[in-house]
Amino acid sequence: MQLKKLFMHCRWQLIVFLLLGATSTFNGMAQVDSLSDADKQDSILKADASRQFNEELERSNHPGLSDTSSVLTLVHLDGIKKTPFISVQQYLKGNAAGLYVNEESGEPGAEQFMFIRGLNMPVFNKQDLIAQQPAVFVNGVPLVQENALTYNIQRYDFNRIGSGTNFLSTIDVNNIERIEVLKTPSDLAVLGPLAANGAIWITTKNAQSGYRKINVDTYFGVLKRPAVYNVNSQYENEFRDRYYQKYATLDQIQNKPLYVANTLDPNFYGPSDWTDVYYKSKPVHYIGVGLLGGMDRANFMFNISKTKDQNFDATSLNRYNIVFGINMLPAKWLTISGNVNATRMDRDRNRSLRDRFAETRFVPDLANPLAPNAASYNSFLRKYEGSVDDNINNSFFGSFGVRAKFDELELNTRLAVDYEESLRDVFYGKELMDNNNFLSTYTGFNQRFSVLNTIKYTLPFNNNAQKIRLEAGQSFISDFVKYDYVLAYNSPNDFIKIKEIYLDDNTKFLNRNDIFGYPFTDKTKANLSSMYGRIGYSYKKLLDLDFVGRYDGYSNFSEYSRWLFTPVASARFNVHELLKSDVLSTFVLKGSWGQFGNLLADNRFKIGPQYRVDLGYSDEPTLGSYAGLAGLSQPYSFGWVNEYYNWPFSVRTNIGTEIGLYQNRILLGLDYYNNKNKNLLVPTSMPAENGFSYKYVQGMTVQNSGLNLTFNAALVKDRKDFGWNLFGNFSWNKNKLLQLPYGLTSLVYGSKKIEIGKPVDAYWVYENKGIINSEADIPRGKLNPDGSYNPLTFSGLISFSPGDALWADNNGDGNIDVNDKVLKGNALPVYIGGLGSNVTYKRFTLDFQFYLALGQQLLNRSTSNKLDFVNNENSRDISYVKEVTFWQKTFDYNDYPLYNPWSSTIPYRVDQDLFLENAGYLKLRNVSLGYDLAGLNFLDKAKFNKALLYVTASNLFTISSFSGGDPEQVDYMGYYNGRALPIPKSFIIGLKLDF
Repeated sequence: MQLKKLFMHCRWQLIVFLLLGATSTFNGMAQVDSLSDADKQDSILKADASRQFNEELERSNHPGLSDTSSVLTLVHLDGIKKTPFISVQQYLKGNAAGLYVNEESGEPGAEQFMFIRGLNMPVFNKQDLIAQQPAVFVNGVPLVQENALTYNIQRYDFNRIGSGTNFLSTIDVNNIERIEVLKTPSDLAVLGPLAANGAIWITTKNAQSGYRKINVDTYFGVLKRPAVYNVNSQYENEFRDRYYQKYATLDQIQNKPLYVANTLDPNFYGPSDWTDVYYKSKPVHYIGVGLLGGMDRANFMFNISKTKDQNFDATSLNRYNIVFGINMLPAKWLTISGNVNATRMDRDRNRSLRDRFAETRFVPDLANPLAPNAASYNSFLRKYEGSVDDNINNSFFGSFGVRAKFDELELNTRLAVDYEESLRDVFYGKELMDNNNFLSTYTGFNQRFSVLNTIKYTLPFNNNAQKIRLEAGQSFISDFVKYDYVLAYNSPNDFIKIKEIYLDDNTKFLNRNDIFGYPFTDKTKANLSSMYGRIGYSYKKLLDLDFVGRYDGYSNFSEYSRWLFTPVASARFNVHELLKSDVLSTFVLKGSWGQFGNLLADNRFKIGPQYRVDLGYSDEPTLGSYAGLAGLSQPYSFGWVNEYYNWPFSVRTNIGTEIGLYQNRILLGLDYYNNKNKNLLVPTSMPAENGFSYKYVQGMTVQNSGLNLTFNAALVKDRKDFGWNLFGNFSWNKNKLLQLPYGLTSLVYGSKKIEIGKPVDAYWVYENKGIINSEADIPRGKLNPDGSYNPLTFSGLISFSPGDALWADNNGDGNIDVNDKVLKGNALPVYIGGLGSNVTYKRFTLDFQFYLALGQQLLNRSTSNKLDFVNNENSRDISYVKEVTFWQKTFDYNDYPLYNPWSSTIPYRVDQDLFLENAGYLKLRNVSLGYDLAGLNFLDKAKFNKALLYVTASNLFTISSFSGGDPEQVDYMGYYNGRALPIPKSFIIGLKLDF
């Protein structure tokens, strides 16, 4: 803590020191400004040679089977580097074909998820979601993946225990040189099972020699307050009055909630100005300083930056980032490289009631919600005074590599480490906890150590017209994940905020101050050992053929099936080498096929039948028993685990073409893919007498197929004062379930169903057919022996009445139940795309980017909860908790049938297509206008290479048929809750200096 305060106090002095001192110290570089023009020119030539060296080094480290990476796989970063985006997911959104990014919340540092070429498996829970995330590589180093370990002790999974911060927010976009999204078998072959879900390949700025270069990047901006239609209890009363007049009994009218019934209460019937407190405009800012330089035999890069991102509800993220890289050439044939990235993030989280109740596992009496006026809301916020909610992430990853090159022989070795630490301290006082209090401490880390060795040899023959490429590699990756978590209640007062344990009479451990606490700890280790061989053949510049064979062993599988062999083959035919056309400069036909093993992050599946702590409270099974006695039971709630599981794997096929016109001024890439993920684990039902909810069985297959289109067009090029580059992507993806174990045709897990031939992200809903207005509208039910019919029933017990919703009896059995529900829609977009542009005119630059997602639907739980007010009014179900954001109009209640909300059929239940809505949208993500001041008379003495002053507006508008809010902000199951902080509109002014 003291180190943090010292850094915060000195950070601006440090930045000023770097600015002043960078030009005067580092290996004698102070004299560079006094060099003669000839010396400066020589220095610039050396810098060019250094850049060529870096490009060669990058090509050597690139995993793609073709020796050159296509421009079409690159993500355009020029416009993104002028925005206040802070995570890798935000950098990529809309910028790469086949990649979908879900940004559920605009809260700074919140988790975000990516999918490359669709869903590889159904998403039943958060663990399934995390298991499908692509691998992220930085300078060839595989970053440690997120782990779902803590979800085993959580009742609710909408927030992770711990800081819950997106670990991909640690990378500063201004330190990135290039990003590629790798998705074809050819691109992923060398990466193996780590990249079974695709890969994000990030290359940071590299060290270079020559004329020293300093860059300064900074921006400052504000968020725009969203437009909200505020309401109070007057609106709520008018909304509910329609139902009371038509359906309510006298007792139901007399039991109307007090905050609605008492029209004299100024807190609920007074001004609804809570938005003045909740949606206060917040500043955001960034400053970063970088330095490049050095000599021919040793050069370096250094960058330090500080970022502050904010959103409403007093949320914020402070990021402190230091990056250092170095290249050394002791001999012409030997290169030694190293780089490190160290980051600290401090996060202020939201004050959501639901999130707090989930953390404390304590849902109080919710008869009255928060009042909608500012004075009452401020009074509530004052109860947070004295509370503690510290969320800290420390990150360190780096690598050390050695490369030796002797003509056609190349040797590489690299050591890498990645350490991600999450810390959280929480204390909520008695005023917030119904005269109780709560304290918790979380310490967790993910760490990865990796070693990679490769040898490459190129054998030319026939006067270099043909080449044979030979390559072999070996890698070892060791992962270690651990956490310690303690939660406790009932400290003597709000000044004692830690749980202390002491030894009584040297015989037993006791809690001091009688604090009632629960400790949790868990850890998991996994090792991946891999070997691969590659043979490639090239004929002139016309044909490339490659074959890769891998042998991977993973410790999270049983010893009987720990190793897996997977092949990959690819071919590339450069047709343009035969045509020699002035118009058609590139015409490539390419294809690749391969198998990839899928890793299981959970080590329980290698152990076989096991026990767990499952003897706690009925509504909190992960807490210890009331008597405090230790005990183990079969994992009935989790499911039965067999003794033997082998590797799930995927079979991937990609066929594509690349076309370039007019010296590649217009580039077009088109790929068709067909991916089948086989032998997947799936929970299947078991006979009830066994006591287990499910049994985990292998044998599920999911297919994804689709098209990826990418284009890049230099519409105006080589003009003195004007240039225009247009780039974009468009993708189509369709998934479906091909196979289930035991010959099953469908399977139900929780509230989700999957069925062979249907999308795995479809919603399982009742088909709404309107309203029952009278007894005559009630359909016929079961046939009696005497030929008469009973009325239609719900769940076999409840009779339908006027005012009930009418649902389709799809199986015709005269009863509405889960067997009548159908699969509809898609939770993930079927079509995604992006369109960007960069225009330069003299000293002006103009950038913009659009983002498109179509073909998906959402289930509007927010509207369902508001219409189903009778069932959720006094419920202790956490999904019905009313935030202060409850006091806004988000839909027109006249658009929905006037059902009887007191009906036992629950007519406003969320699992019906009445609430299934189109979630497609088009967004303008950012627009940036800049002017380069370098070269202007008043800056002549400064000799800036670039002095770009720019303004950027982000998230300007969304076009969508969904009127309830932002259709992008759905949870991972596709439900719109209306609880997430909005993705804010922001306006910044920035400056980029290079000198």
